[in-house]
Amino acid sequence: MENRLNLLCDAGIIDKDICEGMMQVVTQLETVWGIPVRNEQGEMALTHMANALMRSRRGEEIGPLDDELLSEIVNSEEWVHLLTVHQSMLAPFNVTLHPNEEGYLMANLFSLWMGSRS
Repeated sequence: MENRLNLLCDAGIIDKDICEGMMQVVTQLETVWGIPVRNEQGEMALTHMANALMRSRRGEEIGPLDDELLSEIVNSEEWVHLLTVHQSMLAPFNVTLHPNEEGYLMANLFSLWMGSRS
């Protein structure tokens, strides 16, 4: 995971502060929340998060997550807990995410959470 984030940083795709913050997110997910991320799904989710932070920093906008999928996540029993995890993941960053990005990050987190519970 660290290698992937460093490659993104070295290539200029993500800024150094975002790379360092993402390293904190990896540690936090694994040690505080018990969500393994050293797998294909975790790498994809964290790469997306790093890119989402950069898009938001640059003022770029993506389309929103499908309403039906977002509704499924919001109405799940895990929503309140996942919202807490999500907010803690964003804490290391001095970037305000565009609301459309948050839906995708929540979908990725939901998938990681469900995968870690099966």
